[in-house]
Amino acid sequence: MKLKGKLKDISYNKTGKPRITLELERYLDVNQINDIEEEDLLNIKISNARKSRTLEQNNLLWAIINDIDKKVNGVATEEGRWQLYIQGIEEVGAEYEDIIIPSTSLDIFKEAFRSLKILEEKDNQIIVRCFVGSSKFDTKQMGDLIEYFIKSASEAGLTTIDYETEYEALF
Repeated sequence: MKLKGKLKDISYNKTGKPRITLELERYLDVNQINDIEEEDLLNIKISNARKSRTLEQNNLLWAIINDIDKKVNGVATEEGRWQLYIQGIEEVGAEYEDIIIPSTSLDIFKEAFRSLKILEEKDNQIIVRCFVGSSKFDTKQMGDLIEYFIKSASEAGLTTIDYETEYEALF
C-alpha cells in the first residue's frame, strides 16, 4: 500500500515510544488502512513525494525530439519521433516489463503501451518491452530525459542553447 500525506505531529506514549500522526491527502486512503489490525507489525517506508513533470517540460522534450528527428532523417515523422523517444527512455533507465504476447495482439499492446519496443519475434509470439512513459515521470526523471535529448541534439549537430535556456527555466 502506498499513501500520500503530510506529517502533522510527533508525540510519545506513556512508556516513551514515539507516535506520529499523518494527514492523508485522500479520504479514500483510510479504507486501505481500516483492514490493518492494531497488533499488526508493519514495515513503513516514508519518503518525500516528488512533483510530477509539467506540460511545459513535456513540450520541451517533444520539441527537441522533433528537431533531432528532422536533422537525422531529413523530415520529422511520428514513427521517427517514437523510435527516438523509446531509445531515450530506455537509455535513462525508465521502468519496463518484458512480456510475451501473441503476434495478433501487437496492435492492442501498441494502444495500451504507447512506449514499447519489439525485442524478438518467433513463431506466433512477440517479446515486447513495455516502458513506463514520461507521463508518469516525476520532475527528476523528466529532467534526466530532457538532458539526454539535449546531449543527443548536440551530437546530431543541432544548436542547443535555446533548449538549455528553457531547461534551466523549467527546472
